[in-house]
Amino acid sequence: MNLCTDQLAMLVAAPGQLVSVSHLANDPGISLMSAETDGLVINHGLAEEIFRLRPDLVIAGTYTTRATVNLLRRLGRRVEEFEPANSFADIRGNVTRMGAILGRERQAEALNAAFDTELAGISALAGAAEVPVLGSYGANSFTTGGGTLENEIVEKTGFRHLGEELGLSGTSRLPLETLVLSNPDFILVWERWSADPSRATDILRHPALRARFGEERRLSADSRYWICGTPLTLGAVERLRAAAHVAGGAGSADR
Repeated sequence: MNLCTDQLAMLVAAPGQLVSVSHLANDPGISLMSAETDGLVINHGLAEEIFRLRPDLVIAGTYTTRATVNLLRRLGRRVEEFEPANSFADIRGNVTRMGAILGRERQAEALNAAFDTELAGISALAGAAEVPVLGSYGANSFTTGGGTLENEIVEKTGFRHLGEELGLSGTSRLPLETLVLSNPDFILVWERWSADPSRATDILRHPALRARFGEERRLSADSRYWICGTPLTLGAVERLRAAAHVAGGAGSADR
């Protein structure tokens, strides 16, 4: 019933083991595995629709569909909840746990081994006189700091994360004035919101933001690789490195 646990389960489960995944997993705009949902029942996190499927196991996230989780448990269904991954270590732990829950320990071990091999083979940006700073800025002025998966991805790529530099932790709002005055070398631009006309994204089109950070200082990111902590998350590292090279990110931008 959760985009992130859906994708973990699809990576680990045996053919035919999954009965249903959420409508979010079926949305190619936010899911990296929408094609793999073919043949599965799509649910919307409602207890009624899930109970009728008579599943042996329901997998959910700890911060979603609370009413459904509580009702299904009262109805005698086994529900396993997963915490969001805030680090590469959390990703490995969640894969291992999913393998144990689904009786697919060997598949989970293989996924983690491939993850570790790929992670070890990723080198940080080279050639910079000093480590460049990357600022993340999303809808409603939200950013992240220490203790987040985003922060670990940014650091693995070879940047310093502005949120951590400012002493932030978790997810929080960053005033536009603070972002402009902090003047990071680059800002992360989320493709998901680039053409969104909502009020939440108005701040991303503010004249001060455009004046301070031209195209050469903007790195584009596909949020599908960042939303959930799974072995697919390493795609965020590779794509961020590629975007940095295109923008001349091997060295700090002129300020």
